[in-house]
Order: sequence, then structure tokens, then C-alpha cells
Amino acid sequence: MNILNKPSEETFERVANALETISKNQSIADYTNAPGSKYLWAGSKQAGLFGIVPSADLIDGLALASAIGLTSGTAMESDSAWIKYIYNGRVRFTPLRPFRHSVTHDAIYNAGAVYGDGTIGTLPPAGRLGVGLEILAADNSINTTTQYFLSGTDSSDTVAAIGDTITMSGWSNSANNGTFTVISITNTKIILSGSLVNESNKPSAKIYKTSNAKSQNATVTIGTNNYKVMLMGGFENDVLISGSADRDAIGSEWNSIMLPIHEKAKLQNWNYPAYAGTTEYWGLNLSDFDLRTHNQFGVGSYSWTKEVMDSTTWRRGARGGNGVSLAYWYHSWNVYSAHGWRPVLELL
Repeated sequence: MNILNKPSEETFERVANALETISKNQSIADYTNAPGSKYLWAGSKQAGLFGIVPSADLIDGLALASAIGLTSGTAMESDSAWIKYIYNGRVRFTPLRPFRHSVTHDAIYNAGAVYGDGTIGTLPPAGRLGVGLEILAADNSINTTTQYFLSGTDSSDTVAAIGDTITMSGWSNSANNGTFTVISITNTKIILSGSLVNESNKPSAKIYKTSNAKSQNATVTIGTNNYKVMLMGGFENDVLISGSADRDAIGSEWNSIMLPIHEKAKLQNWNYPAYAGTTEYWGLNLSDFDLRTHNQFGVGSYSWTKEVMDSTTWRRGARGGNGVSLAYWYHSWNVYSAHGWRPVLELL
């Protein structure tokens, strides 16, 4: 489906009806009362496509943003139709085009709409994570040579200020997990209250200002159904492995859903083949224009995803921007017109 102009809701409704008619030779995969086809057009229950659902049958972007209290950024494409799909056995929807641009990842997190798991997520804004952190008992401090605790260099967010309460978790020794008061802070050292124990080289170790944590439990009620609101997984691991050849993109939800519906899946002639791998081809033939996944078609083309970057943990994942296959990351607080909010709704 190559769309030369912005498609109307009526166009997508016709497409949705056609897909449902064609797909009815397959077994039912959705036994809920969620809108759209109950039959898979392509793929499997691990990663499959039902079809297209008009916004009038689900919700529009303005109403969804209002429902979860997301005011950051600028609204766009509010009437975009939705892609109905299934991933790991769960029925989900994501809009064909992002609903907001110039929106920060931090703002989406603060609306509780990044992870969709009811926890505080992998890392609250301004937190730090990973092997670059080291605890020294001698001066009761947490140290880094790579993460930058204060703004400057690559980072513009400061972990905390003197007197703030920070949370530490993911350390092996229980004495190093809990809440502590900041006594002093420099770019490489935070001295804390309490009694810490020497520890280092812990991938799961994290620190963050306690008040920055927000439960990731945004939901919306549409008709008689409740949906969790979150971002799509753009990388295979929740803390993305930036140094891998595929930038950790192969095996992700994005590659499993957004690439097979794209026209380049037919010939596998991706802009970034290293990040795409070999995908299925589902025959929907949507273009970067249709999906707003290339910057030449306007703002909001880089869709924020869930993941924290491994080595520079104030950066968050994004996909698209120079074609649907691009894997990318940027500062979580950055206000940039290219960054877009493409939510995922998962039926509860």
C-alpha cells in the first residue's frame, strides 16, 4: 500500500475490511472484544499482524495523551489509524504514525507510559546504571569514571543535589541497596550517608534520585476494555547493547512487527541491513511515508522506545528517522522535533 497523500479514515477502514476478509482462512487468534480483525493476516501468535483499525474504532492521539496526562511535545497525526498486532501472545495496537513530536523520553516516563509493567522501570530519569559504578567503603561513596554525575560533557542531567535522597539497587551486598542521603557530589563521586561496602563491576547496579521514580502503570479505558499504555521495544535487551554489530536491534519487537509490514521486507533491501537482519514479509507494503519513519517526511520520525543505553545511561532508544530499520539513541531529556511518541496499547 503506497500512499501518495495522507490516507483517510475511510481508506484505512476499507483496507482493514479487506485484510479481515482475506485473513479469515486462518484460525482466530484474538478471542477478546478488542476492535479489528480476530484473524491473523500474517505471522504467528509470537509476532503477527491482524490488520489496520481506524482511530474512530479505538482512540485518537489527543484523547490518549489527555487520558494519561501527557502534555509534553506537540500533537500531530491525531487521527492516525492503528496497526493491530500480536506479540508474545498479547494483543497490541500501535499507530501508523507517531502522535506527538518534540516530546522527551523523560516526559513519557513521568506519565507512567514507557514500560507498562507496573514497576518503576529500568531506570528513572537522571539515574545511572551499570559496570561504570563503583562503591568505596573508605569514604562511603559511589564513584564513576564514565557516567558523569553532574551535568556537562555529554550529560545535561545531574543525578542529585546535596541533601537529596537517592535510591541504590541491584548491588550484591544488601548494605549497598536502599535509600541514602547525598552528603556531597562531584562529577565522579557521590558521598552518602550510611555504611557502604566495597563493590564494583555489577551490570545491574543503579542509582537514582528517589523522587524521580514513577510507577509505569499508565492505562486507558476504551469502551469496555482496559489497555496498558507503553512504548514499543526497539532493542532485544532492556539495557540495549550499543556495541553489538546490530546495535541490539535484531530480535526486538520493532524488528518483529514494524519491519515485516514495510515494503522493503519484500526484497530485504533495508537502509540499515545490519540492524534489520532477515525479516518476514507480510505483504502490507507500507512505506516510510506511511509510517513516518524517515525524516524527509516530516517531524517525529524517530520513535522513542523503552530501552536504556548500556554505556551512556542517560540516553534512550529510538527507531526510525532515516528509514524504519535505523536503530538509534539520544538524551532522555532532549526536546527535538524529530523525536516522536508512538505508543503501544496492550489489552488487559
